[in-house]
Amino acid sequence: MELSRNDLHIHSCFSDGTDTPKQIIDQAKSVGIVNVSITDHDSIGSIKEAKEYATSLGLNFINGVELSTYSVMEIHMLGYGFDENNQQLVDSLNEFAQKRKDRVKKILDALAKYKIFIDEEDLAKSNSIGRLHVANALVQKGYVGSIPEAFDKYLGAHGCCYFPSMRITPLEGVKLIKDAGGVPVIAHPLRYYQQKRLEDLIIGLKPYGLGGIEVYYNTHDEATSKSLFELAKKYRLIATGGTDYHGKNRNIEIGSVKWNPDPITKKVLKMK
Repeated sequence: MELSRNDLHIHSCFSDGTDTPKQIIDQAKSVGIVNVSITDHDSIGSIKEAKEYATSLGLNFINGVELSTYSVMEIHMLGYGFDENNQQLVDSLNEFAQKRKDRVKKILDALAKYKIFIDEEDLAKSNSIGRLHVANALVQKGYVGSIPEAFDKYLGAHGCCYFPSMRITPLEGVKLIKDAGGVPVIAHPLRYYQQKRLEDLIIGLKPYGLGGIEVYYNTHDEATSKSLFELAKKYRLIATGGTDYHGKNRNIEIGSVKWNPDPITKKVLKMK
């Protein structure tokens, strides 16, 4: 299989991935990636290490993040090319991290009522802890046989230990990225596209700075990507792509989503 030269959707151990930033950059280099971005959930903790190392190996590193937002439904917002030292962004991400920790504490307390004992020390260290960390601990301790079972029984929206997250709105996410000098991009939009909500989402967010759509993704077939690209052109948005690599937590490899940036996307994100 021919691998892509570009992967702008990757998660490290700073959120719910399993690899360190250096391990990710090494893998990217080994498969011929030229443009790379680590987009951890609500965390930019990997950027300094990853950027310095990527640059030393000749890769073009693009600052990235994936914000978890909620309106009528859960919507993830990617951000690219922002200033990682922007104080509003840093403060907001620190606040999100604390909210994640508070939510996990509630989940662990609820699990204990069912005689399921997971200690915070059993969870992987992360700047952006979440339900996937709890699910992995449930599997490792033998309480469930798989991560999907953990979500079905305990952690998902219909699970007995579910707690809704206190998330910002998509509009707030767009503004946060935009105000930090970045480009907000709607992540993995297939579900919104299938539900015929994507265009309304674009129309509502573009006046506030929405800059792109993730057109190329591991669940998008060629026809879907083509339709999404046409939608991006219609609204003068950039078209990004990536694998959503999570290391051992997801069966997908860096660079396995083949795509090439169009000239506008290449220019906006300063890609090689």
